[in-house]
Amino acid sequence: MSTDLTVTVHDRDDRLVVITAAGALDYGTSGALLEQAATATSTHRSLALDLSGITFCDSSGLNALLRLNRHTGADGTALTLVAVPDQLRRLLRITGTDTVLTLRDNLTEL
Repeated sequence: MSTDLTVTVHDRDDRLVVITAAGALDYGTSGALLEQAATATSTHRSLALDLSGITFCDSSGLNALLRLNRHTGADGTALTLVAVPDQLRRLLRITGTDTVLTLRDNLTEL
């Protein structure tokens, strides 16, 4: 369990907010990501989650991504995972969640 996660929120425009997460996404840190995302989605209709800095993700981190997807879907906010690292992309593929979540290689694809 880690406490090493940095979450930065960038308002790109009135419609889109980009959240950049760096570090370990696990039991000890996933709550911070969900908190920041909930705040950001209260004022924006699209959320891009830049995961390029994620160094580790366990089942709690995966659960947080799925919970965020459910939350954004319920309130009509579009969620896109951007620049997903290979380790996390493999976890998403193995669990089949890559078919549930929207993934893009970079922010220019939004």
